[in-house]
Amino acid sequence: MADVPKKRLLRIDKAASITHGTILFGSAPRLWISDVCIDSREVKKGSLFIALSGKRTDGHDYLDQAVSNGAVCILINRTQSQRIAYLEANAHSVAVIAVEETYTALRELAAYWVSQFPDLVRVAITGSSGKTTTKEMVASILSNIGPTVKNPGNYNSDIGLPLSVFTMNESHEFGVFEMGINHYGEMQRMLDVYSPNISLMTNIGTAHIGMFGSQEAIIREKSRIFHSQIKRGYILEDSSWKPYIEKIRDINLGSFGMKTTAGFSGARTLGLDGWKITYEGIDIHLKHVGTHNLLNALAAIRIAQELGATKFHIQAGLEDVQPMQGRSRVIHGNVTVIEDSYNSNVESASSILDYVNTLDWSGRKAVVLGSIKELGFAERRAHKIMGEKIAQLAPQGTFLYGREMEIAYKLLKGQNYGKDLFYTDEYEELEEHVTSYVHSGDLVLVKGSRSMAMERLVTPLSLVS
Repeated sequence: MADVPKKRLLRIDKAASITHGTILFGSAPRLWISDVCIDSREVKKGSLFIALSGKRTDGHDYLDQAVSNGAVCILINRTQSQRIAYLEANAHSVAVIAVEETYTALRELAAYWVSQFPDLVRVAITGSSGKTTTKEMVASILSNIGPTVKNPGNYNSDIGLPLSVFTMNESHEFGVFEMGINHYGEMQRMLDVYSPNISLMTNIGTAHIGMFGSQEAIIREKSRIFHSQIKRGYILEDSSWKPYIEKIRDINLGSFGMKTTAGFSGARTLGLDGWKITYEGIDIHLKHVGTHNLLNALAAIRIAQELGATKFHIQAGLEDVQPMQGRSRVIHGNVTVIEDSYNSNVESASSILDYVNTLDWSGRKAVVLGSIKELGFAERRAHKIMGEKIAQLAPQGTFLYGREMEIAYKLLKGQNYGKDLFYTDEYEELEEHVTSYVHSGDLVLVKGSRSMAMERLVTPLSLVS
């Protein structure tokens, strides 16, 4: 008898039915699938491997690796049926399902899985920045009330979200999932999988504006998260876009923030140790730095209040959350680093620069800024704003990296900027100049878009004596 995976998602024949697929071959259509993978390296015994065709790689090129790693079923595009000759000859125990389009099939399977848990309270979070941190805060608080499931890491796209929902099971009372978009139609595809009861938009900036063409277009797409069946939606209290969203989505939105999150009576900065939040007469130590993270915490509190969290649930949840890699994480050492390298846009970069400027620090302050990507027509203006921001704050050392950052560099040079200033489009040159410049006692901000991989500087900076 074939081994049965300990975890059961669904049977192979059921997967074929859900995806309107055809089982091309395989001797065990009634076997159970234990999990769903799109990376053949992550396949294990009992996995369903879905072969997605991407810009850089094609999952159909890795069918044999998926089989070797223990896949019990493989899902392919019908047009790629010729790829299974090897499997048909050598791996009769593996079922192969052919579908019209594997991306669609992934979402269909995920939507089916979500539908198996109708009593799950579904929370969704979107915004130009702060999604992952807010999601982690909300999930941490709610886990003190009942079992809670969330996206792992930043699996928040129209591929990442469907993969994430397979972690749901019958024990979970709350689901907290973030939804990030960078192109048209992505939000609706995620909503077709996971339709939230409660949605929150952290903020609205210019991230990915090059993909959408205007901030209004970004807002129209993101605001789809406030769908017609939603029970409650929230947005930052001073957002000028609130009336517009309420009109196009026919919804009355609630607010969160320093004035409108009930029970919040103030916060005191603890510098690089975060914040002391006063909430309903108790103090909460938030380990996350910057005003942006204080607002993320207030957003999390607002959702938690809606779902019945007490002040003690909120205190325990917020104090348990640790800053994540790449998201305003403070790394102590001879040189203290604020690593904010996961992503960047004008708003988030300006916010963290303001924060660094306000810090009481006995040593020097330096900033290392990588290019902001996916801006399209707004590229020049955004990097000009960055140059103007640096000119205003004047940190002792400024290091600019990436082709787009040359715009900020030229602006500063044209103004006869009086502080240490360096620009390059070569990472090795950047690392050499930064590590040669800094010394013990300095504070360094590292910030840039994901594709700039600014986190590479963390290890070299940690070695500075």
